Amino acid sequence: MSTTSALTRARDHAGAALSSLGEAAEELAHEAKDLLDRELPILAEKAGEAVGELAHRAEGRVSDLASSDRVIAARKELAARLDPDPRAPKRWWWIGAGIALTVASVVGWLVLSRRPQELPHEEAPSTAPPGTVDLAPETPAHAARNGHS
Repeated sequence: MSTTSALTRARDHAGAALSSLGEAAEELAHEAKDLLDRELPILAEKAGEAVGELAHRAEGRVSDLASSDRVIAARKELAARLDPDPRAPKRWWWIGAGIALTVASVVGWLVLSRRPQELPHEEAPSTAPPGTVDLAPETPAHAARNGHS
């Protein structure tokens, strides 16, 4: 049973070591918090002063750069490279020509797609002789009409 007792003693020592480590970590955490509470306002004030001074210096340099002739020349050169011709190209006549061509196409289509109108229906000419003329088949007029003499 000596192995069991050795294991029990090792477990007890490990528990004690863990509790002492936990206490030491807790003490260190409290000390770090106290140090941070004490030093943080001082560090924040110094950082704020440094940032203010850097901002003041940066404003001076930016205003110097913005007013310099080199910056203005560089801006103009960049603008010229981005848009070489500031005037808008004249494309309006293309739009007008396109609209006119479209209208002409629609009108042509309407004219060419219509059905031809039917001619008004007239009565067929009568084959009966006009008026009161009585032409019998034996009469010479009848023969003349048929092309016989």
